[in-house]
Amino acid sequence: MTAGEPLQRVRIYLSERDSAEGQPLYLIALDRLRREGASGATALRGIAGFGAGHRLRTAGIADFSQHTPIIIEWLDRAERVARVLPALDDLLGEALITIEDIRAYRAALRSGGPFGSRSIADVSRGDILTVPPDLPLAAALDRLARARQPLLAVVDGQRLTGILVPEDAGRFGVMPLEALAELDDAERSASLARLALRPVRDAMREPRAIYIESPLAHTVNLLIEWGLDALPVTDNEGRLVGVFGVDQALRAALDGECASGHVRNAEPPPPVSLIMQMLVPTASAGADAAAVLLQTLQSAARTVVLMNGFYPTGVVSVSEATRRVREPLRSAWIAALMGDRSPLATLAAASSGGTTADDLAAAPALIPSHASEYDAIRILIEGEKQYLVVVDSEGRLAGMVTRRGLMRALAQEG
Repeated sequence: MTAGEPLQRVRIYLSERDSAEGQPLYLIALDRLRREGASGATALRGIAGFGAGHRLRTAGIADFSQHTPIIIEWLDRAERVARVLPALDDLLGEALITIEDIRAYRAALRSGGPFGSRSIADVSRGDILTVPPDLPLAAALDRLARARQPLLAVVDGQRLTGILVPEDAGRFGVMPLEALAELDDAERSASLARLALRPVRDAMREPRAIYIESPLAHTVNLLIEWGLDALPVTDNEGRLVGVFGVDQALRAALDGECASGHVRNAEPPPPVSLIMQMLVPTASAGADAAAVLLQTLQSAARTVVLMNGFYPTGVVSVSEATRRVREPLRSAWIAALMGDRSPLATLAAASSGGTTADDLAAAPALIPSHASEYDAIRILIEGEKQYLVVVDSEGRLAGMVTRRGLMRALAQEG
């Protein structure tokens, strides 16, 4: 919240005797507000007053067992109040609830981390690729590869029944989807032929989803804990309404950083040198292409940085190599992507010297080690990159920073 935003104060009037599910109603209402993504609310006990019966009541020791009034006060942005308050109708159907428009004189908040008090509804992506469960798996993976999305939602009508993620391709002997997207139509059809008529329902995962009003910081931690790049987003009726993933998390942090003038006591953003991974697979730019392709498949990030001495000159990745490689190396490379590395290993052992790793590389996206994490996020988003090569003050290789690495660092700050 900032001083310039339209704010509202909601007051919910209850009695200490009101209960639901065996618990005090005010505690359940507070928990519901928290789950729905309210910025914050406080339950206040009345100490004295009278109601319609004009009987004066006080909250002395002898009166604690009486109808002591409880007021829940909730201050939030007007659009969030409009979105969240209806979710309490079933719980507070008979309670008096008031709403007031207020003006904030000062709204400089203590830092809530890079994500603050925002919910998934504030940042989720509304468009999401969906398929029915009876669609052939080959067609679904082809669609996921071409769309370059982090997941494919499987829906039956409006009900989310499962998901497919790019990692699922390997379970059925299909090459990494970033490579599949770079093949021509004939090559793509041949690589998917082994799936025959297997339907999506045979391959889809359990539909883990996140509620649209879930706190942003909590959801980022779930992505890290579950090892996922994205989660489908559902509303309070279980309907699919969007997707939230690494990209949305980074964009949300960047948006929050731009508005940090309203936040106090925030730590300065850490430099890239504290976030980067220092163990980076490297090879000489003039090395044999087949050998470097094998090295690329063996590396955890499926990426190799090409070097001229201490200085990075290029990057060989699975997608870039698939886009650039030509025969006779291309057939061996496609076979290796499908699981048979023997033809590629034979070419690597021959060391013909015809094609070098530099022929398969893209120019590296560089960032200095002293740059901040927000500089890295901005370059990744604007350049649509998955990783950046970090260099020191003299341009020598220092490490690599990835999207997931940045998201993990942001989660730790929160």
